Amino acid sequence: MDKLSESDMNEYRDAFTLFDTKFEGVIPAIEVGNLCRALGINPKQSDVKKLTGLDSDPNKKIKFDEFVPIFLDLQKMKDDHKVPDYVEAFKSLCDNENCGKADMAVFKNMLVKLGEKLEPDFVEMAMKGFEPDEDGKIKYIDFIKKVMEEAKN
Repeated sequence: MDKLSESDMNEYRDAFTLFDTKFEGVIPAIEVGNLCRALGINPKQSDVKKLTGLDSDPNKKIKFDEFVPIFLDLQKMKDDHKVPDYVEAFKSLCDNENCGKADMAVFKNMLVKLGEKLEPDFVEMAMKGFEPDEDGKIKYIDFIKKVMEEAKN
């Protein structure tokens, strides 16, 4: 297991305790995904099922000592699927022509109004360097990659 700080372990233990509603020192494996989301990652349910053994035992319980390595593995996986997920989302929401481009005004509007709402000034700053083509469209994959790369730093 990776060396974790005492602060991290306390944070994980506190969150785990909130999900241990029966105070048995275990949580249902089905809750591991929700616990991970509470701790700031958004794992795919298929990854949670695979790592917890939920596929073979739907009633499985997880102890804290079992949760931590699962969480760390899910944390490492978290970026593996992000870019394709965002591309698929933008494709379905604003790329009716399936050309990899979105109308810049629509794209900005989505960033401001959908999901975790972003401030218009932040969107403007993030869009710097992305000039629309003659049809007013930008390649959204380039924007997604830039934002994801900056998020890593």
